[in-house]
Amino acid sequence: MFGKVARMVRHLEATGVGLPPDHAVAVDAPDAHATDALTAARRGAYAPARALLAATREKANWTLREESVRALAEIAVDDAAWLNAWQAESPDDPDALVVEAFRRIAEAWKVRTSAYAKDVAPDQFRAFLSLLNDALPVIEAAVAASPGDPVPWSAALSHCTGVQAPRDVFDDCLLHALTCGPHHLPTHLQAVQFLSAKWYGSHKEMLDYAAHAAADAPQDSPVRALEVVALTEVDIEADRRERRPRKNGGQASLGADRIDEIIATAQAYSASRPPEDRGARLIRNHLVWALNSQERWAESLDVYRSIGRYATESPWGYAGTPLQAFLHFRDHARSRLAASIPRNGTVPAPAVPLPESARPQAAQEIAYVPTSPQRASQELLLCGATVRLAPAGRWTLMEAAPSQETPGKRGRRATLLRLDGLAKVAETAFNAPQLTTLVAHCEGGGSQALTVVSKGRTAARHRWAGPGTTPSQEIAQQHAELFVAAAGSGDAREVARLLRDPGEPSELLIRTLAKLGLPPLPVGFGERSEVLAGVRGATVHQARSLWQGMKDFMSDDTDPNPPLQLDGR
Repeated sequence: MFGKVARMVRHLEATGVGLPPDHAVAVDAPDAHATDALTAARRGAYAPARALLAATREKANWTLREESVRALAEIAVDDAAWLNAWQAESPDDPDALVVEAFRRIAEAWKVRTSAYAKDVAPDQFRAFLSLLNDALPVIEAAVAASPGDPVPWSAALSHCTGVQAPRDVFDDCLLHALTCGPHHLPTHLQAVQFLSAKWYGSHKEMLDYAAHAAADAPQDSPVRALEVVALTEVDIEADRRERRPRKNGGQASLGADRIDEIIATAQAYSASRPPEDRGARLIRNHLVWALNSQERWAESLDVYRSIGRYATESPWGYAGTPLQAFLHFRDHARSRLAASIPRNGTVPAPAVPLPESARPQAAQEIAYVPTSPQRASQELLLCGATVRLAPAGRWTLMEAAPSQETPGKRGRRATLLRLDGLAKVAETAFNAPQLTTLVAHCEGGGSQALTVVSKGRTAARHRWAGPGTTPSQEIAQQHAELFVAAAGSGDAREVARLLRDPGEPSELLIRTLAKLGLPPLPVGFGERSEVLAGVRGATVHQARSLWQGMKDFMSDDTDPNPPLQLDGR
């Protein structure tokens, strides 16, 4: 056991080559063509959405159309005033109708939740079915208003699943949808769900459908790898029925050869598409799920590298909060691969081109620690991190700093802590309630984030990344209250409004810090690393080995705080 742990520690850092940092990963990030429309909708204007959807319909860009309609519908579930105004002006507009159809479907499923039927309360079911019944005339109007458009039929198929429609009704809707778009991936995904054992079909029927659809699809279509999505459904249903962990999940019932064929097909499709390709995102996320179930860790990490920043809600929503589940499974694959490397072996080099998001970037993080630099340095003794500390009133600003350790001589704790940035450092070092720490992040792609670390764990993390990433009012209020409590000042309602603003991320981070009464970010933040290097009074806390850190921590010296290396002016 000790040898396996030692190998994991030795090789863990190498398994992260080519993987974007945790903070850069997003779930179902919107298409760049839709960002203006989503921003406008959140601010109550519908004209950009109307222009976007009209263009997708005219150009038959069904993939962008469905993604945009679903995102707009989710916005309208929280606030439909802009959609109501659009419909009042143009009641027969096919684009407004399809958004309204999806809004009603989303509203109904929000009431029901994604729980299994036995876990849904009777009053939830009644409300769910009532909302679906009210949605049917709108779905029919959307279908009639846009002949040849497969997107309204996606709403119809979702409706069929919810109301337990007779099989002939579902088959008729599916036929119409496929007539409009034979290789429209969302249509096939709806069919896989309906035909799965957890709904109204069986594993065999679902897999046969997926195989037939894949065989008819063009080489560059994600439908070519549809079977790997069906494979996830087999795995999830087996987990639910058996309620116990199994080495290969529900896939074992299919036979090794069949599983290998499905995975190989998905790998071939993934390899044919460039890293972070939008069309391949869903397939790659399901492929990783399958490879993890087969404990094929090196292959799994290669797919994670191709996924880059772009996680998808499915399949990770089956395992909890999608982003947290994605990162957890990715970390698990890394640790298992690291532990499997022989003592004198090396981690396999990445077998795929690295995406832009995985290229090395200067760390852009500043932590706000509510104590003096001397106290912060004392708390950091057992942490194994090299950081720069600068006084800022009642706060200490902290950033990562280059270590002066001898290459190859790094302590185990230092190696592990470097993987996750200042939030992980704060979780390890500042676990006293009075040392609740806030961390500001400047991420790749222009996004910004703010994290609060309290009592040794990350209590909240908010990320500004433009339209499509705005949290619900409830989540924003919860995070705002935690930020205000950590900062010791500010109005939670005003902070919550900033958390839900889809505007320019860097401006919103600056405004939020100001509302919380925190010192401003140092000059150069987001543009260069080590922005505290020239700040008056800045000092460097050098990483120590665990043994040396314990000796310093236990020292009976009159001054309990170790001397810091001055590097400011």
